Amino acid sequence: NEQQARAKGIDYKVASVDYHLIPRAVAKRNTQGFVKMLVTNDDKMKILGLRVVGEHASSAMQAIALLISMNKGIEEIAECVHPHPSIPEGIQECVRLFLGKSTFKPYALDDLMQCHTHTTHEVNP
Repeated sequence: NEQQARAKGIDYKVASVDYHLIPRAVAKRNTQGFVKMLVTNDDKMKILGLRVVGEHASSAMQAIALLISMNKGIEEIAECVHPHPSIPEGIQECVRLFLGKSTFKPYALDDLMQCHTHTTHEVNP
């Protein structure tokens, strides 16, 4: 999680997408939940963690758990075709946020989706 990354001095990026933006959750009329992904803040963007809270959370996390155990980055997810409508589309949208390719307008939906960077070292101007 973010606290562990900060404690270990790891620079990271975090993206989150609310269930209100995930087609499967909207179709099932159960939009309580979110997807949050943590990756390294470097070119590889290795997956550090994932939290999914809401209906079908466990099914959305299976593939990511495998990628984390293999020390992989988000490029593997970016290349995948995700079923529609499905909860894993929230994971796909987090990846798009990291890559600057969101299908939404994040600046207009900042209460439903966010992406930010945390660095542990200071940069001299």
